[in-house]
Amino acid sequence: MSGSGIRRLVALLLVCPAALAAQGPDVPARLADRGLPPELAQRVLVVAQSAVARGLPGDAIADRAIEGWAKRIPPARIVAAVEQYAVRLGDARDAVGQAGIAVPPPEMIVAAAEALGRGLGPVQVGAVVHAARTPGAVAPGLSVVTALAAEGLAPDAAVGVVVAALRDGRSVEQLLDMPSNARAMRAGGMEPGEVGRRMMRGGGPGGERPGGVGPRPQGLPPGMPPGMPRQGQPPSPGGHRPPGGG
Repeated sequence: MSGSGIRRLVALLLVCPAALAAQGPDVPARLADRGLPPELAQRVLVVAQSAVARGLPGDAIADRAIEGWAKRIPPARIVAAVEQYAVRLGDARDAVGQAGIAVPPPEMIVAAAEALGRGLGPVQVGAVVHAARTPGAVAPGLSVVTALAAEGLAPDAAVGVVVAALRDGRSVEQLLDMPSNARAMRAGGMEPGEVGRRMMRGGGPGGERPGGVGPRPQGLPPGMPPGMPRQGQPPSPGGHRPPGGG
């Protein structure tokens, strides 16, 4: 770390020791090393400390601030953005908690927050949680939903594709290939709606199957992606159940 970075870190230790204790030394060091002014770093640390106290990942708050500073966003806007992001992290934690994961790991909360930021609702996040056969597949599944939405797929379509893939037993590696397949189809001139339909039918760019997830199960109400439990019904046997639910 440069001499100026060390000075910033010392200033942070003096003005915000409680935040340092909550976050560990890496967060203030990272903020200082990335050139954030001490005043801005202190305000970010306060937001991160509050998030950690509520069981949310403070590192994600710091990452968001660093990203904003790298884009030359004014400090006041960075503070407002990380405060809003902390709220969304809380909403994300609640969404996966309602789906049966009482203490979600940080990466799952962050992935759910990004999905919420792309227009998903808590029920759609829960559909991905229920469809995942292991907890380790939840965060990648949510990240792929977010990536598919970034390619232009409607949230329901993106969730439907990922839920079907998870229920079909696709590996994490296969899931992570899906956004690139969607991107290739979009680059070939295919509209987002057709991309979603092609992937649900089991087709990918050039007609190959790797990006597809097979046919849509029959008998689901319109607009409900495969694997989303109907109201009053428990998750399917392959999905998660709340602890103690058998």
